[in-house]
Amino acid sequence: MMDVRRFILVGVLVVASVVIEVTVLAPLPFPGATPGLVLVVVAGIAFALGPVTGSAAGFSAGLLLDLAPPAAGTIGIGALTLTVVGYALGRVFESDDRPVILTTLLTAAAAALSVLAVAGLGGLLGNPRIRWDEVLSMVITSALYAALLALPLVPFIRALCRRVLPEAFPR
Repeated sequence: MMDVRRFILVGVLVVASVVIEVTVLAPLPFPGATPGLVLVVVAGIAFALGPVTGSAAGFSAGLLLDLAPPAAGTIGIGALTLTVVGYALGRVFESDDRPVILTTLLTAAAAALSVLAVAGLGGLLGNPRIRWDEVLSMVITSALYAALLALPLVPFIRALCRRVLPEAFPR
């Protein structure tokens, strides 16, 4: 029963974050990068539920983002990047003790590194939309937006997971 609840919870969080990022955040004129709500949600899931669930959430969220209009890049780069982010952030903590400031900084670092990874992979695969003169500003703004979103969202996702999946938290 926990697996069904875990699947539904992660699915709802992933789909909601993709829909909000694509339909609400992307059209707004933010300076630099679009705030990475999906990455922050994947980070929150990974911190709360571990590397396996984090990587599964990252893959599904990345694939949804890759396929969501306007899908102009190479399909799979976002899925690969968010899978690695979900796995890596899920492996960071072995205990249930996760300080908010540390999860915020790790989420910001993951956002910055994911921008670099997407740009690097896109450049290697010949994506003409990669503008190397804008990558630095995208890295900085992506990290800032991720930190601002992570402050409330990571603790919220953790509390939501504790409420819906209490048996996943042994204390």
